[in-house]
Amino acid sequence: MTDMEHPFPVHHSIAALPPDSRIRQIYPDDLFPNGGYVQLPYGRTRYWLLGPEDGVKVVLIHGLSTPGVTWTRYGPYLAERGFRVLVYDLYGKGYSDAPKTAYIANIFVTQLALLLQYLKWEHAHIAGFSMGGGITAAFAATLPHLVSGKIVLMASAGVHEQGDPPPEPPKGPDGKPSPVSSPIPQYQELIKLQHELLPGYAEGVYSCLHGGPIHGLLWAFDKIAHTDAANGKQMEVLIVHGTLDPLVAYADALVIHRRIPHAQLVTIEGAGHDFPIHEKYWEAGVKSIAAFLST
Repeated sequence: MTDMEHPFPVHHSIAALPPDSRIRQIYPDDLFPNGGYVQLPYGRTRYWLLGPEDGVKVVLIHGLSTPGVTWTRYGPYLAERGFRVLVYDLYGKGYSDAPKTAYIANIFVTQLALLLQYLKWEHAHIAGFSMGGGITAAFAATLPHLVSGKIVLMASAGVHEQGDPPPEPPKGPDGKPSPVSSPIPQYQELIKLQHELLPGYAEGVYSCLHGGPIHGLLWAFDKIAHTDAANGKQMEVLIVHGTLDPLVAYADALVIHRRIPHAQLVTIEGAGHDFPIHEKYWEAGVKSIAAFLST
């Protein structure tokens, strides 16, 4: 792609790497069906559409370090039950470009809003995991007319206020920043390779941690508690959280629940942060989500 085709300066994504590269074996671009790209103001965005075209529309938003591969289990499960599922890579992860800018919440809110417009989706239910939960909250609070009626907050970030700026990324023996650890250990190699092969990946992760949708979203949870969705009714909320989450404490789910008293809270006993793909816990989470979206 030439400079003339880029309305905003970006770092390349996995799409620029050789088809036989290891990273594309772990996360192939055809992992999900009906894949496509759309050029948005802050860079190209990769997306996939699963399930019947006339199904109830739901968007799945992944977290900080692991791209759309997070939904390997949840996407097909929901599609097989008749939902029309949109999976996509957030800016700076996977197959989506990494814009050379600060990764504040509104960058991601705008990305999803314009993606929905491109797909001609007037609105959809929105479900987010970890940082994706924070993005879901910011999106629902800012653009409630694009939410069909329901949102799902899975191990959601956003409860804590931003403290001091994070320390400089740790350096490896070669003097370069060392890879971040994956909160989903099953994808640690993918995290490592994104760090090594995508120039904007580490920069984007640290920007998200510094000023992005990891912190400072209590205002969004508060607003959601008193906000109507596109259907004209009070926005319905499902909170899903594991009791042994070492990254986003279960106590954070309780804080969100207090802020949104009408929300439903599903507690997954013994689950950590990786429950969407964990062999033992994934099904409990997605069953509760499917039931919630079906009512």
